[in-house]
Amino acid sequence: MEKTIRILSVVLVAQLLLAVGMSLTGPNLVAAHPDTPLYTLGDKTVDHLTIEGPDGARVVLAKQGQGWVLPDNGGYPADRTQVDTLLSRLEGLQRGLPVATTRGALKRFKVSDESFERRVLLAHGNDTLATLYLGSSPGMHHVHARTGKDDAVYAVDFAVYEAPDKAEDWEDKAILQFPQDTLESIKVAGLTLQSIPAAAGNKAADKPAANGEVKPDVKASWQVDSAGQGEIVNPSGAQDLAGKLARLRIGAVLGTGAKPEYGLDRPALTLSVTRKGGEQLEYRLGPTNKEGYAVLKSSARPEYFRVPGYTADALIKAAARTQLVQAAPAPAAAANAAAGQPTGSNPGNPGEGAAPPGSS
Repeated sequence: MEKTIRILSVVLVAQLLLAVGMSLTGPNLVAAHPDTPLYTLGDKTVDHLTIEGPDGARVVLAKQGQGWVLPDNGGYPADRTQVDTLLSRLEGLQRGLPVATTRGALKRFKVSDESFERRVLLAHGNDTLATLYLGSSPGMHHVHARTGKDDAVYAVDFAVYEAPDKAEDWEDKAILQFPQDTLESIKVAGLTLQSIPAAAGNKAADKPAANGEVKPDVKASWQVDSAGQGEIVNPSGAQDLAGKLARLRIGAVLGTGAKPEYGLDRPALTLSVTRKGGEQLEYRLGPTNKEGYAVLKSSARPEYFRVPGYTADALIKAAARTQLVQAAPAPAAAANAAAGQPTGSNPGNPGEGAAPPGSS
C-alpha cells in the first residue's frame, strides 16, 4: 500500500513539474485576452498598403494627398472609398480564443510565411506597422488570421475577397464621371445638342423637398442644331445620352500605349462634349470584340480603357441620330396638342368621326 502511495506521489509531482514547464515554455492558449484588437498601430497612420496573394500576386497602394494611387501602375488613382473601407475593416478585427498556437499549425491554416491566401503589410513610409496573414476559411465570412508578431491563429470576421490582390480590382472605375448638370453640349452624328438649364425661378417646375422646403427642379432641357428639315430634338433621347456619358464607368485600365487591335483607327463611335467653363472632351470608342469588350479613349486621361460590351453597345445606341432627333409634328397636330385636343379631331364638329347609330 505504502509502495503504491509513493508511486502515485512521484507521478503527481512529475505531472505538476510538467504543467509548470509547459506554462513557462509551451504555447499559451490564453496569452491574449479575447475581444481585443487583432493588432494596433499606435499613433501612426497607414499611408502604404501592400497586398500579396498566392502565386506571386501583388498590389501596392500608396496615399497621395487625400486619395490613393497605384504606384506600380503609373500612379493611376485607386478607389479611395474601397481602400478606406478595407483599412477600417482590418483595424476593427477582434481576437477571439485562438484556434491554434503552434508553428506547425500555421501551414495547416494557411497563415505561414510560405503559404497564405493574403499577406497584408500596413506601413507608414518605409516603416512596417503591422503584417497580417489571412488564410483558410472556417465558415461563412470568416477567415483564419494572425499577425506577423504572433503564432496564435484566430478566426476573425473577414473574407479574403475584401482584400483583392490584383491592381485591376482597385482601379477607380468612375474616373471619367462628372456632374451631369455641368454638361453644356454634345456633338455627335452630325448634330449639336445644346443643354438649356431649367430656370430656377420657374415655380411650375419647383418640387417640395423632404424637409418641406421648395427647391427648383434643375433638370435641363435640350435643343438641337444642324437638324434636318422637319426634325426636332428628342428630349428623352438627349437626356439618356447625357446621363450615360456623365455616369460612364470603365472596366479596366489597359495602359497608355495605343494598339492596332483596339480598333480606334475606325471607331464605332466618336463624339465630343463641352462642359461649363469651356472644357472640351473627346471620346473614341472601338467596336466590341470577340472577347466581349470595347476600348475607350477619352481626352480627359492618357490611358486607354476597357469597357464591357454591354456598356459600349448601350452608348452607341444612345448616340445614334435616330435616338436624338424625331420628326417635327405637323402644324395641325401641334395646334391640337397645344389646345389639348386629340390628334385628328375637329373641335367645330364634335360628332365628326363618330360611328352612326346601330353600326359596329
